[in-house]
Amino acid sequence: MEASFTQEGSRFTLALERRLAHPPEKVWRVLTERELLQQWFPCDVEGEWKQGAPLRFTFLHGEGEGLSEEELSGEVLTVERPRLLEFRWGTHHFRCELHAEGDGCRLVFSETLDDPSVGARNAAGWELCLDNLESLVQGASILRFVLEVWRKKFSHYARKFEAQMGPQQGLPEHYPASDD
Repeated sequence: MEASFTQEGSRFTLALERRLAHPPEKVWRVLTERELLQQWFPCDVEGEWKQGAPLRFTFLHGEGEGLSEEELSGEVLTVERPRLLEFRWGTHHFRCELHAEGDGCRLVFSETLDDPSVGARNAAGWELCLDNLESLVQGASILRFVLEVWRKKFSHYARKFEAQMGPQQGLPEHYPASDD
């Protein structure tokens, strides 16, 4: 499902939804078990999924180079197994809601942030991440991050969000320029 991007006061929320053919309990494991989370999330997340627990975000291929300690740390805000997980990563607030629907569930994944210029970049990235989450839940192979696929998604979201949110930033300068 296509990402939406809305403004609430001085903050902005990017939201993506997926209908998954698996119950919330199975999807919850992919959201919270470190070995599974590493396979779809953009970095390793160290910490316990318990309210108030600190989190540490570690990029494995240098993508986090130049980020401050604050930008690489976070905190678990809400844990209501298996339906709601909220956490902070730097100044960004993430919310993962699981709604049971028949034999499966609907995942609502949202990121609330301060800078609207990264909406298209993040929407494209999270869409790829959620593609991998969906593959992982289904037991299929995870897709490698392909820069050209991201660029197409980014271009789509940049056109969609720019009129309302202003110019959209691409990849950070320190990010690899190719898939090599």
